[in-house]
Amino acid sequence: MNLKLFPAERMNTDYPWPLWAIGWLAIFKAVLWLAYEPVLPETVLRWVGWKYLLGSLPLLIFGVSLWRRRRWAAWGLAVMAVADLIFLAVLPASLHAYLVDSEVVVFSVLLSAVVLLCGGPLGDVLILCGIPAMFRNTRKAFR
Repeated sequence: MNLKLFPAERMNTDYPWPLWAIGWLAIFKAVLWLAYEPVLPETVLRWVGWKYLLGSLPLLIFGVSLWRRRRWAAWGLAVMAVADLIFLAVLPASLHAYLVDSEVVVFSVLLSAVVLLCGGPLGDVLILCGIPAMFRNTRKAFR
């Protein structure tokens, strides 16, 4: 089995940058939660933990497959982004999982912005905004 994470065509000037950016965003969403533990009530933390645990592998697979222009990966990322936003709507207390608390206000603001963008609802909105570019630049079947 030949596994290439980075397609050779990514070095071409006509390779679509939205696929590259959304693929990285999916990978960041998959692994960023490993870097910190949010301060949440135990019940909410358990739900958020399960969400991350079950969602990490699909996000990694979809992100790398999107780079390889697989249409099913675009569908998968769109579904994962919608599911993440629905999870946030159903369990609004989980929003605090994306807010980093620090004694230094600047660090709190910057780190919370990064987490909201790369691993949170802002990243989901960016993925959903990228749906037209994902479908325009992916292939229906393997070639």
